[in-house]
Amino acid sequence: MREMTESNRRWEAWFETFSRIREAWPARLDARCPDGDQGRMHITYTGSPESRIGFATMWCDVGHHGIFLPRVGIPEGAEMLSFDATAEERAAVIPEIDLIPTDPYTPDDGE
Repeated sequence: MREMTESNRRWEAWFETFSRIREAWPARLDARCPDGDQGRMHITYTGSPESRIGFATMWCDVGHHGIFLPRVGIPEGAEMLSFDATAEERAAVIPEIDLIPTDPYTPDDGE
């Protein structure tokens, strides 16, 4: 089995933080940035008001790094942008951030 890379560990830490915030909903969890810069985490959902399925962008307000999750259920009552939101509408809610690339850990295939 292959060792997790630093990139794998970073992605997992960010995803774990997203999961904790999501599971706490509707309580507002004051989550700190997994990168250790003492920033606070923010999540914006974009999706369909009817199905409440869409995507999530989570970022740190200090380091301006973040992750993108392509298919998530949007919690009832959580604010969201619609899929047809303009670039200006998105920019008003989500600052310019550097996305952390998805680098999922995959077990060694035996080679």
